[in-house]
Amino acid sequence: MTTFYCPICWAEVPESATVCPHCHTDISELISQADYVDKLIAALRHKEPMTPVRAAWILGERLEQKAVPALAKIVKKAKDAFLVESAVEALGKIGGTTATATVRAATQHLSLRVRVKARDVLRELVSKGSPPVDELA
Repeated sequence: MTTFYCPICWAEVPESATVCPHCHTDISELISQADYVDKLIAALRHKEPMTPVRAAWILGERLEQKAVPALAKIVKKAKDAFLVESAVEALGKIGGTTATATVRAATQHLSLRVRVKARDVLRELVSKGSPPVDELA
């Protein structure tokens, strides 16, 4: 049995629904028009805790530059350390100036697991030829 969710409020909806019974949004257009990456980015806001973690991992594996702003927002604002850790890892795989700066900032995160992951990711970025990072010195 497949479970369907509204891409706006993430409430469970019947497979045949064209309008979300919870937030009353026309979901037929939203679901069919969004590309896979947009759906993954939207899944970063899903209420079920493992869905955003999986979405972040997939975005990192696919090296989706388009996801960097959403992943950076998670690192800066999310309370779930597992999700932040996953976003840091994805940003490290994707790379780029914004991703690297966000990972560098995550070395000061409140969660030890996030700080450790951020430091590991920065070391890997340096070994791949990224500019040296002061925090690793």
